[in-house]
Amino acid sequence: MTRNNHLAPINTKEFENYFSEKELEVVVNSIAKGATKEELALFIQICKQNNLNPFKNHIYFIKYGNQMSIQVSVEGIQYLAQQREDYKGVTVQLIHENDDFEIGVDPETQELKIEKHSIKIPRGKVAAAYAIAKREGYPDKVVVIEADEVEHLRTKSGSQWKTYYNDMFKKHALKRALKLQFGIDVDDATGAQEDNIDAYQPRERKDITPEDLDHEGGQEDEAETIKKAWDDIDDKVKASSLSKKDVTDLVKSNFNKKPADLNLSQVTGLSRLVDLKIQEVKKADAIEMEFNFDEGQLD
Repeated sequence: MTRNNHLAPINTKEFENYFSEKELEVVVNSIAKGATKEELALFIQICKQNNLNPFKNHIYFIKYGNQMSIQVSVEGIQYLAQQREDYKGVTVQLIHENDDFEIGVDPETQELKIEKHSIKIPRGKVAAAYAIAKREGYPDKVVVIEADEVEHLRTKSGSQWKTYYNDMFKKHALKRALKLQFGIDVDDATGAQEDNIDAYQPRERKDITPEDLDHEGGQEDEAETIKKAWDDIDDKVKASSLSKKDVTDLVKSNFNKKPADLNLSQVTGLSRLVDLKIQEVKKADAIEMEFNFDEGQLD
């Protein structure tokens, strides 16, 4: 397999049955930048087989030097569950040390069930998290995770858990509950996945988990990374014929939020959508110029 700066030319026509030509340009040049032809084919196959959309941050292509991994985000896992007709929702809550919380076991199903959860102020430190995944015709699946179980993630160098501990803890519980209830497993021909690694990794894996990768890299402070992502979008817009209103319209139609309310993964996805919009406008401008030129010839 050709590697590093000697990548074999990629014939993108081979992959246009899943992505459009414009989308594929962004996949090759941004989302899966540095992928070999074989790695790109595998990434697209996994997207297609699982109906996961990298433009909505369902799935990530990660390249560390010569090592490749394909990772499914928490949002991707939730999306897969939501596509099922028997999906009846999921709830997730944090339990603080001063909360009044009781958990029991259903005598019929032998499944965990939340007996009581009431909040007291001040709540104190986070002690645990739980998620309840509901499925029609099946008992609720309840996952309860104590804080000690995720301490290694919170203290890991560069981890998003340090800055956004509560959010990451809730995502962790939510993902486990959904996978347990619906048996969701990425169809990457590798069999069952470790709970913390929803990824295809043909070589020795790095010390990294999908929870740290709601964006590409996952190593910088999120606020600073969001600012850099917005600066990058601003640069793209200034260098194109797009306006700020075009970007606002993309935010509204794809995320139904105000631009300032977007999280990191959404801003990353927006940047890719802006790339597509720029390509679309360039193509339309080229067609218009050709049309006007032809009209001039007729005159």
